[in-house]
Amino acid sequence: MFKFEELDERTRSYMLTEFLQEWARNPYISSRLSASGIDAYPILMEKAIKQGTESTLAADLAKPAFWKTSETYVRSGKSHSRSIDPLVASEALSISEFNTWYVRGFARRLIEEGEQFCQVYRAAPAWDPRDECLQHDGRQYPVIEIYEGHRARYWPLPGNQNALSIPVGPNCHHTIRRIKKT
Repeated sequence: MFKFEELDERTRSYMLTEFLQEWARNPYISSRLSASGIDAYPILMEKAIKQGTESTLAADLAKPAFWKTSETYVRSGKSHSRSIDPLVASEALSISEFNTWYVRGFARRLIEEGEQFCQVYRAAPAWDPRDECLQHDGRQYPVIEIYEGHRARYWPLPGNQNALSIPVGPNCHHTIRRIKKT
């Protein structure tokens, strides 16, 4: 379970506003979701933002009907197919998406409160931390850069691999915190 330091009603309010704005314009939708999953996702995400966590979202999304049975991927220039496990897929999507909305909403809150910088931290242990994630451990960034970097690495396609986005991608366990005054 992730440790979100300021997941309170105020942050949730910013998260919800940001989520609804994106959903109305050009939402990111996982290619692994089925048609019924796409229909259910915004309802379940809104529910999680209002009163849940990444764990409650994963539980709500774990229904096999919400997921395609398989997906195609490319490795070494060749197309392959693999099955999609609804439990694994729901956990991965929930971690990435709930954290994405926490970062976006909390960054907006920090901006509104006049904060200039925030710190990136690991909100949950990672089983195999990626190099692209490790470079952000403990670093401080201007809050506006975190806010404006929302999904920039991967959405809209093709994304900008050089952009600063927290989380950096799927299964990234980094989020942001307020810099404590000493």
